[in-house]
Amino acid sequence: TGANLRLTSPQYVMTARDNLEYWAQLHMAVGRGNALVVATDGRRLSADVLVGHISQGAAPGKPDAPHPAAASADASGKLERVEAFGNVEVRTATDTVRGERGVYVPDTGMARVLGNVRVVHGQNVITGAAADVNMKTGIAHVIANPARRVQGLIVPNDTSAPGGTGPAAPKGPSR
Repeated sequence: TGANLRLTSPQYVMTARDNLEYWAQLHMAVGRGNALVVATDGRRLSADVLVGHISQGAAPGKPDAPHPAAASADASGKLERVEAFGNVEVRTATDTVRGERGVYVPDTGMARVLGNVRVVHGQNVITGAAADVNMKTGIAHVIANPARRVQGLIVPNDTSAPGGTGPAAPKGPSR
């Protein structure tokens, strides 16, 4: 607990407002309260609670970080997966995807957001039960649940979105 809570790795920085826990034996970090993971390339995932799973390459028994509010993941341990709970928000260069919970796998760049998902691209809004987001390409696929269709508001020639052209036309069959 304290101010400026942060866990760093070569590719990611995890911050939290309320507390940040690092469980060395479980190779896991937990951030609570406006928790945020930011990649060096700008990819962002935020939620009320984030659980980061770190590869077991980190050396066990490594001394604690010199400052209680800062910790560093060993260079050989890398972020394998991040689970997000409550007010989840995934940001790409062009879209913002919100939902109730999610999981992000840095190696693949894929995030899955679940529960009352809302994808915003400029003025365009698509809603559904879930979304798969490729954070490397910025493409999101919204998924319906069996009882309810995907819904959306598409503004033709929307220039307010980054890139200024609006979303690309879908290819192949829609989900």
